[in-house]
Amino acid sequence: MILNDLNQILQDSVNAVAKDMSVQINSQLKEQINFEISTDSTRGDYASSCSLKLSKLFGITPRDLAETIKQSIKDKRINDIKIEGPGFINIFISAEQKYKNLEEIIEAEDQWGSSNDFSGKVLLEFVSSNPTGPLHVGHGRGAVLGMAISNLLEQIGFKVTKEYYVNDAGRQISILTSSVILNAYVKTFESEGTYEGDYIKSLADDFRAEHGDLDEEIILGKLDSDKDIRLDSIASYLQGSFKDLWEKARVFSVERILEIIKKDLHSFNIIHDSWFKESSLGKADDTNSDLSKSLVIIEKKGHTFEKDGAKWFKTTEFGDDKDRVLLRENGEPTYYLTDVGYHKNKIDRDYDYYINIFGADHHGYIPRLTSAFDVMKNNHQNIEFVLYQLVNLYEDGIKKMMSTRRGEFYSLSDLREELGTDVIKFFFLEKKSDHTMDFDMDLARDESKNNPYFYAQYAYVRCCSILAKAKYKPKEELDLNEISNCFEIVSKAINYPHFIKEYALERSPHSLVHFIKEFSADFHSFYESSPVISDNKAVSNSRLLITLITKQILKNSFKILNVEPLEKM
Repeated sequence: MILNDLNQILQDSVNAVAKDMSVQINSQLKEQINFEISTDSTRGDYASSCSLKLSKLFGITPRDLAETIKQSIKDKRINDIKIEGPGFINIFISAEQKYKNLEEIIEAEDQWGSSNDFSGKVLLEFVSSNPTGPLHVGHGRGAVLGMAISNLLEQIGFKVTKEYYVNDAGRQISILTSSVILNAYVKTFESEGTYEGDYIKSLADDFRAEHGDLDEEIILGKLDSDKDIRLDSIASYLQGSFKDLWEKARVFSVERILEIIKKDLHSFNIIHDSWFKESSLGKADDTNSDLSKSLVIIEKKGHTFEKDGAKWFKTTEFGDDKDRVLLRENGEPTYYLTDVGYHKNKIDRDYDYYINIFGADHHGYIPRLTSAFDVMKNNHQNIEFVLYQLVNLYEDGIKKMMSTRRGEFYSLSDLREELGTDVIKFFFLEKKSDHTMDFDMDLARDESKNNPYFYAQYAYVRCCSILAKAKYKPKEELDLNEISNCFEIVSKAINYPHFIKEYALERSPHSLVHFIKEFSADFHSFYESSPVISDNKAVSNSRLLITLITKQILKNSFKILNVEPLEKM
């Protein structure tokens, strides 16, 4: 890519000047010897402020240093070099070179923007919603985010495994199981705290139809007024008195809801490579289990202590705000130990990078999970967390309710049926993930330039229509001035691999959405400013080339976002 070449030329030129002046440049300053992509054609295609950062070391003014560096830069691809302001080095690339770069895009086609600049295996965990109900729109945001980050990482050379952690054990599953059994076999009961909604009633009906009536009546008796105590009492009673029924209901409910979740994800073309069940981690008292193995490692490294009959992990040694319990006084593992055991299992699978995409309400998990990971990991392994905020859904200015427990939520499948998948993906990714999102359903339906998804797709449709009508073939006679005059589109297209690399390393698919919005607007402006097809064949061919390039860049960008480009609207 030309930017990489220019950076090397600049570094070589600065090093040559430094050698002549007997100046030593440290590694920190060397990192600042580079060009940035210009957004203003009057300031060149690329600009560097390195002379401002190095002038003190060289003992001359930034402008004098810039002029000296300029004399050392020799490359036939450069049309002009201008020193502006206090010492900015502005590079102007020749039209011939830009055309060669555009030819590279045509030859690369769908591969433009992909590279093997990086390597290594990534385990990317995302969604991991409790299998207690259908996915709601908040889960959808995490799902779309995870898929886009995976695609970005693969674009620059990483090998990514996408994993869903299935919480098929624990209290929420107990509440789900109780909810299904009660709905199936108890005519009247105090439902507060159990899962509600049509999907629970449907599960209960299907379960009863499959397993038949009970020989023994379920008698709840007098229950505690406290909701949590009541729920735990019901679960304990059902597990104790109807053990076989309980296990059948648990497995049935989890598997049925997982089917619903997978169907929802597949409808958005979101495919996980691995579905890892919490129940497979084993028991804490089983020496072969992941829970036991992780506990042994932490103990051997001296990071545990006993208090009040419980076993604690000294997570404050790693920056956590308080120490965490691993084993309760009754010997039962905490949710935290389960998470630790899961990450021990991840570590044993020997990936290089572990990325967890969590809802922002899980931000407190980061220091405690990082603590455990750092104790158990191998030297080459690293973990990071990407957080996403809630989605507030609005229609006609009214906010929709979302509560899985009460069954009053607007599901992801409801939203898909209302709007379609791709506009939802685009909207979910438009805002930075750690910002709360207000999703305007009315705007998502709007077929005007106010809808960023529609406007971007319309740019692609325009490209397809123009190219089909013109039957354009690349490498015909061109007017290079047309390419030089189309600065914004050409610059973004040529430097597209650099942008993709940047977005991938920053885990920021929202930046790609904003790129698409700007790039589409650039094309609409180009299209409306003058006819693409004219009587001048060279001019027409140049503008058709710009159109072809625009189509390719939009196609590649939509693919990364897991969005299907539309040829007709």
